[in-house]
Amino acid sequence: MAPAPPPGPFAPAAALAAGWGADGALALSDGRSLVLLGLALPTALDPQPGLLARSRAAAEMVLDGRLLVPAVRSADRHGRLAGDAVLLPEPGSPADGGSPSLALALLAAGAGYADPGAAPACAAALLAAEAQARQKRRGIFSDPDTVAPAHDHDRLGRRAGLFTLVEGRVRAAGATREKVFLNFGSRWREDFTIVLPAGDFATILGDGLVAAMLRGTLVSVRGVVRMDGGPAIFVRSRHEILILEGPATAESKEDTAR
Repeated sequence: MAPAPPPGPFAPAAALAAGWGADGALALSDGRSLVLLGLALPTALDPQPGLLARSRAAAEMVLDGRLLVPAVRSADRHGRLAGDAVLLPEPGSPADGGSPSLALALLAAGAGYADPGAAPACAAALLAAEAQARQKRRGIFSDPDTVAPAHDHDRLGRRAGLFTLVEGRVRAAGATREKVFLNFGSRWREDFTIVLPAGDFATILGDGLVAAMLRGTLVSVRGVVRMDGGPAIFVRSRHEILILEGPATAESKEDTAR
């Protein structure tokens, strides 16, 4: 007799166990997969040594022995559940009346990167949870190399197609009618570039700011690396890029580090 098919994507919510998966999703005990919006988990395609093992160890600290209830209303193009889940209290512990987000719990443990562009309504909470993991060097952030330097275009090229957190100082900035380009090296066809839509530039980075004013600033950007001549991240949301230091600070720390 053939096994019964797993429940459909939007079966009634029930308490389930979950395990970490190397494909960026969680494997639920009823046979479905869950992609947590707002959390980018490393996958088996990631070339950084040890990153996958650190992600798995961090996730298992949260998931092992726990039950969760998926809270989703959609599926991704692969048919996986897409949303968040409520992490239920540990067995024997008193319920506190809260509904802890599984995505936030995994971020705080350092299991992955915050992806606020996928869940903009929760952006502040997602970034705060990741900041907690970075401050305490948990999970993937126990290795400082998890944050990629913008000047290392070879390393970023190897991360094409992967979600990446990048920090660096802007060397040059330019714009066309449609796009704003922030370049991080002298060879703009090879070096890392941040690309922003010109029409949304003020919304993303603030009124009164023009591209040329960003030269020399230290920025943090997150997203999927694409190859557009050199490696690039296309920013669509104000939560995906952050100015860390203005150009009036000391000489570029990257130059000192090289």
